[in-house]
Amino acid sequence: MPFKHEKISYGFPQDPYDKDMVKELVEDLDCALNLKRKPVGIKLCFTEEDYNNINWDEPKEPLAYCVVVEKATRGRKFKVRLEHLNCDGGTTALHLEPSNNRIESGVEYFSYNLYQTPAAARRVREGVPGLYRTGSRTYGVAIGPLEDFEVIPDVVILMANPYQVMRIQQGSLYHEGGRLELSGASMQALCAEVTVQPYLTGKLNTSPLCPSTRFLAKWKDEEMAVGIPYEKFKNMVEGVIATINTTDIKRRKEEIVKRFAEKNKYINLD
Repeated sequence: MPFKHEKISYGFPQDPYDKDMVKELVEDLDCALNLKRKPVGIKLCFTEEDYNNINWDEPKEPLAYCVVVEKATRGRKFKVRLEHLNCDGGTTALHLEPSNNRIESGVEYFSYNLYQTPAAARRVREGVPGLYRTGSRTYGVAIGPLEDFEVIPDVVILMANPYQVMRIQQGSLYHEGGRLELSGASMQALCAEVTVQPYLTGKLNTSPLCPSTRFLAKWKDEEMAVGIPYEKFKNMVEGVIATINTTDIKRRKEEIVKRFAEKNKYINLD
């Protein structure tokens, strides 16, 4: 670790969490894209103190992580620990518990009959992002509508249709350009592909979901997931709005203007 002298202040104080700004961003994104579900914030808690400082309820019965996320898209908010989750895909990805040899060898994946050989199953498993690989244990996780957060979340999850995902991707590239580097295998979609992946890489990731979450959380066929680091959420929303004139047809623009007007906001579109 770098040396720190007790009598020297380092860097600038972190900006306080601007809840009002986040609410505005959520509202603007909804006006622009007409999302059917609320954006979800994810906060990883690494200490008991941080977890206890979040005054949200815990589920009354164990659920899969992705099911808790689905509930958050409908306005519910929870904080969870290992005992509140019943899917080891999510609990190991988030490192609420360690992984094991059966999972890491690919034997578990091979048992799903999704891969032709044990080696193929293991290669898929090797690419699944997981916090357990870092060695830092997670104490608990807060999952709720982004607009309800009082502390800085780590990741924002958006459930969207393919058109909306296209616009989110375009918005994310507006400020800095480049190419998206997406990673996935339609395996552990919510927990690994759109939570852990953007958390560890600092980059947006998308997933067409996985069979397990589609079965457990009952997502619609056309729904996909986007995970984006919180610190890039603001620029993404600004980018989505900045590119409306170029990307959207007249009918969509008229609908967008109407949605903004209903929120007493004005947007100038050609």
